[in-house]
Amino acid sequence: MTEVKQKWDLRFIIAAAATLGLLVVVPQAFRVSVVALAIVLVVLAPLPASTRPVVSAVILGLATGVGSINLFAPQIFQKHVTAEFGWSASQFASATVFGTYVTIVASLFIGKLFDRDGVRRWAIISIVLLAALLFGLRWLTPHLWHLYLISGLMPVLAAGTSSIAYSRVIARWFDKRRGQAFGAALAGIGVGGAVLAPMVGWAIKEFGWRDAYASLGFLSLAVTLPVVLWALRDTPAEKNLGLDGEPLGGGTAMATATESVRAAGAAPASGVYGFSATETRRLPRFWRMMAAFVLMSFAIGGVMIQLVPILIARGLEEASAVQALGVLSIALIAGRAFAGFLMDRMFAPYVAATITVFPALGVAMLALGAHGASAYLAVLLLGLAAGAELDVIAVLVTRYFGTRAYAENYGWQYAGWVLGSGTAPLLTTAVYQKFGTHDPALWLYAALFVVSGLLVARLGAYPALAGR
Repeated sequence: MTEVKQKWDLRFIIAAAATLGLLVVVPQAFRVSVVALAIVLVVLAPLPASTRPVVSAVILGLATGVGSINLFAPQIFQKHVTAEFGWSASQFASATVFGTYVTIVASLFIGKLFDRDGVRRWAIISIVLLAALLFGLRWLTPHLWHLYLISGLMPVLAAGTSSIAYSRVIARWFDKRRGQAFGAALAGIGVGGAVLAPMVGWAIKEFGWRDAYASLGFLSLAVTLPVVLWALRDTPAEKNLGLDGEPLGGGTAMATATESVRAAGAAPASGVYGFSATETRRLPRFWRMMAAFVLMSFAIGGVMIQLVPILIARGLEEASAVQALGVLSIALIAGRAFAGFLMDRMFAPYVAATITVFPALGVAMLALGAHGASAYLAVLLLGLAAGAELDVIAVLVTRYFGTRAYAENYGWQYAGWVLGSGTAPLLTTAVYQKFGTHDPALWLYAALFVVSGLLVARLGAYPALAGR
C-alpha cells in the first residue's frame, strides 16, 4: 500500500472544538447532533482541500437521502401514524419490510445506470423525487396500500440518493486516500440519524407528523439540492483535478501526470480500471465476500434494529434505552472514519476482520446480562462495526474488483447486506416470543460475527487489475 501523507487542517479541528462548546447551551435532545457535526469536521480535516466540497456534498446527500430516512424515520413516525389511522404496529412495520425487499431487488440493477451515466444526473433527479414522496406522506390516507406504495417507490425513485450512488463518486475521486474518504463520506447516514432524528422529533411535537414529513422534503429541496448542484461532480477531471485532489493541468502536463501515477503503481488518472460486472460475478471471491457480509449484516441487523427492546429486556428504562440510540449514532460515524483511516494504511481484510471482534464482545456482554454503563459500552462496540460496514464493502470492492463496474458490483454486495440486516430482526423477535429472552439469538449473532470475520480475513491478496 502506498504511504499516505497526512496533513491536518487546523481550522477544521478548531471549528470542531468550538462546535463541541455548544454542548453546554443546546437542549439535551440535540447534544448527539452537536457531537456528530464535530466528528464530521474532524474527518474532513485531513482530506485535501480540493476534495472537501464533493465529500461534503456526499455527506449531506446521504444524511438526507433514502438510506438515512428509512433508517430513522419509521421508528419515529410509527406511533403517531398508527394512532391516527388505527393501524397496528405490525401493519406499519410490514410496509417498511416491503420497502426493504424492493431495495434488495433494485440494488441488483440500479448500479448499472450509475456506472453508465454517472451519478450527478441521477442524484439531482432522485433528490426531487424523494422530496415529492415525502410531501406525499404529508397527505397520507388511512388506506394501508398508500403507505405500501410510497415505501415501495422510495428505494427505486430515490436510488440516486443511496450509498450505491454516492459511494461511486468517492470511488472515482480517490485512490490512495480512498478508505479515509469513504469513511468520511459514508458517515453521512449516521449524521442523518444523529441530526435529523431529533429535529424530526421536535417537528412532530410542534407541528404534527404530517408537517414533519413535509419538512424533510423541504430540507431536500432547499438545502441538499443546491449543494449537490454546486459541488457534486462524477470525476475530479471535471474540476481539472487528478485522483485524491491532485492539481492537474492540460495537454502534456496531464499526460505526464498519467504516466507518473501508472509508473508508481497507482490507479490511472481516469480512475477507471478493473473487471466488468459480468467478469466479477464469475469470480468465487465475489461470492465469498457476499457470504461474509450477509452473515455480518444478519448479526448487526438482528441486534441494532431491535436494540431498544433488547435493552429494555436487560433492565434499562425505556428513556435510557432510547438514549442508547444516540450512542449508537456516534459510534456509527466514528466507526466509519476509523476504519477508513486504517484501511488506507493496512491490509483492508485484516482491518475488517479485526473490527468484527468488537461487536462480538458487545453482543456477548448483552447476552451475559449487561445493564447500566456496561450496556452502553456494549452498544458502543456494536456501533463501531455497524458504522464500518458500508465503508469496508466499498473499499474491498474497489481493491479486489476495481472501479470499472463499481456501482453495479457494490449494488450486489449491498443487496446481500440489506437481505441480512432486513430479515434478522424477525428472528430476534421470534426467539424472544418463544423463549422470553433474547439470549439464544444474541449468542448466535456473536458467533456469526466471528465467522464473518474469518471469511473476510481469508479473501486473499489484492489481484492485479487490468488497466491499473
